[in-house]
Amino acid sequence: MTSSLRERRRTMLRDEILAAAHQLLTEKGYSAMSMDELAARAGVSKPTVYSHFSAKEELVVAMASGLMQRLRGELAASDAPTSPLEQLCELLHSVVRIQLELRADAMRLWMPDFVTILETHPETREQIVQIDTAVVGLINAAIAVGEIPSDADPSSVSRAYYALICAPNVGRLSALGRPDPETLADTVVRCFRSGLANG
Repeated sequence: MTSSLRERRRTMLRDEILAAAHQLLTEKGYSAMSMDELAARAGVSKPTVYSHFSAKEELVVAMASGLMQRLRGELAASDAPTSPLEQLCELLHSVVRIQLELRADAMRLWMPDFVTILETHPETREQIVQIDTAVVGLINAAIAVGEIPSDADPSSVSRAYYALICAPNVGRLSALGRPDPETLADTVVRCFRSGLANG
């Protein structure tokens, strides 16, 4: 029982450190954030931070992994069988909505320093490869059943798809302000469908 309570407390503290890191990354960016600031923001000592995360890179990996795991969990919870195109649209909708809900768009995850970390770290690289394999499989299946035009280039469709996933990161300083997560997700899916329909 004591071990279980200790483990729960450790997990809660880890989550608090991640939440503080998320805030700092949103405010300052990766390069400007220091572990000293993180410890102060989380209300813990610097050694406590290092007992959970040995470097800033580990924080980014933990946050990105959590985001990808949440997304996979939501998709697994969908029990209705759908066509390949519908599965692509559901995935796109979920990714856009979750980014806005978690304010992952504000963390600038598309910036080169984050991208390099995510592409080179074995855990996140494997998750990215798994997601890409699923997306490519769904694109090819949608072409095979005629949901995506047969003359469409799968590589171009996948690049356009990934560009739409980054939609929450575009126009962040717009005078129109921050969009509603559900509305933006619906709009992005509509754009994807329309683009396919119009060739």
